[in-house]
Amino acid sequence: MCHEIPFYLAGYYLMKLKPIDFGSQASKRVFTTSDCIHDSLLDSWSYSWTTKNNEGIGKIREELQLDDEKIQAIRLWVDQAFEEKRIGWPNIFFELETVREYSQTFFPHLIEKLISGIYLSESESIDFLSEFDPKKVDYGSIGLFDGLQKRTPESDSNFEIFIGFDLIGIECSGNYHTFYCHDISKDLAERFGLTINEYGLFEGAEDWKPILDYMNDEKNGFEPVPWFVCKTKLVNEDDS
Repeated sequence: MCHEIPFYLAGYYLMKLKPIDFGSQASKRVFTTSDCIHDSLLDSWSYSWTTKNNEGIGKIREELQLDDEKIQAIRLWVDQAFEEKRIGWPNIFFELETVREYSQTFFPHLIEKLISGIYLSESESIDFLSEFDPKKVDYGSIGLFDGLQKRTPESDSNFEIFIGFDLIGIECSGNYHTFYCHDISKDLAERFGLTINEYGLFEGAEDWKPILDYMNDEKNGFEPVPWFVCKTKLVNEDDS
């Protein structure tokens, strides 16, 4: 009897969509949640206590159409949500209601927003929790670890629509790269017989292991960080 592989929620992301601005895919829009491609609307500047949180704030203020009063309000909200463990470092939301609240409260004026949830399979979750266990590393817990540790099963909500699989390389900071950072989407598709869909993500693979082995082999020139495959779901902004 065939059983579906269980997936677990890592968390939700809120991004301002931007076209890729480098390489052979320049000008293409893809639905990754990597902030190498898009601007995260929750980031280090959003916290009141981070070092140099006002560095580049002028550009952020202009691009996100924020004034000083709104930035202060964001920081108060983010500090409280962080204390309440509703968000994780640096830019992840643990609950759908939380990311919706943040988006609708502070960024209702932004049209090109992306809310997405990412999920890791049972085996990938185990590997991730082992790799980033705060007891084994010297940089503390990151939001992705905290989210996966909750073991929240994949949602079957009608508000979340599966849009494909991403390959992400996780930094110790909690930020991560996507395979697009290396401009290898076409190479991966041809090498492993993958299909890239309308969202710029992979439709699936019979076996992700050889692909991940390839990404995690530093001889192949990728970022020297652990790479994982994640299921990505597009989230409706509201209940309509």
